Amino acid sequence: MFNLLIATISYGQTKVWLIGTAHEENKYINPDSLLNIFHTIKPDLILLELEDEHFTKDFQYNVEKYPLKYFLTTNENIASYKYQQQNGIQLRPFDLNGRHDFYKKENYLEQENKLFREMLDLYKKDKFSDVCKADFEILLTVLQSNSELNFHSLREANTAAATKFLALKNKVSFDLMLSIVLRTNELKNWLRFAKLRKDYWDVRNKAMAENILRYVNEFKGKEIIVLVGNDHKYALLDLLKQNNLEVKNFYD
Repeated sequence: MFNLLIATISYGQTKVWLIGTAHEENKYINPDSLLNIFHTIKPDLILLELEDEHFTKDFQYNVEKYPLKYFLTTNENIASYKYQQQNGIQLRPFDLNGRHDFYKKENYLEQENKLFREMLDLYKKDKFSDVCKADFEILLTVLQSNSELNFHSLREANTAAATKFLALKNKVSFDLMLSIVLRTNELKNWLRFAKLRKDYWDVRNKAMAENILRYVNEFKGKEIIVLVGNDHKYALLDLLKQNNLEVKNFYD
């Protein structure tokens, strides 16, 4: 589940507004709510969770390779496209290249679901060690809590508590699941995937942060909005802070 956090990072005269989004419309975020933010900030550049191949050389959506409707399915893409058409601003991709090919090659989502089902089956049959059983119960509790998150406003979703919870949820999801696999003989065939899953998450977040920093240097003195699924937000904030960038919340 994706929630929403908005922050601004100042680097000299350049400001980067990091907006953790929900990709699908819900009661507190939709394309119009993002457009309202754009009209307030008046960005020169919007960065999107897309790959280089999704754009032409002059940074328009690559409609020769993908139909326009392919892009206009998320809050971020719809809002940024409308704002670009109205104001002529720049759009750029900042996601890790090859992400979609990687997920397809690894049959990622199906494998992820299958791994969890096998872990759940071992838990129900009481085949985990006492330590792994306790860890899996932590995983179940965190995932259940995540599914029950129900923010009513952008400000509510922007709280430090929400940010810390998503950081915890992903720490448990990636690190604790790998730890359980490492300690359970019945799951030894899943070791490669569990390691790959965690490593790719880290690699992708680092690539996103590096691309943001590259655009900050390229568009000096500009207003930059970065739109990203909120599960990535905590990692990007940490990685950007390591580069001594000042971070402020949107609502301050």
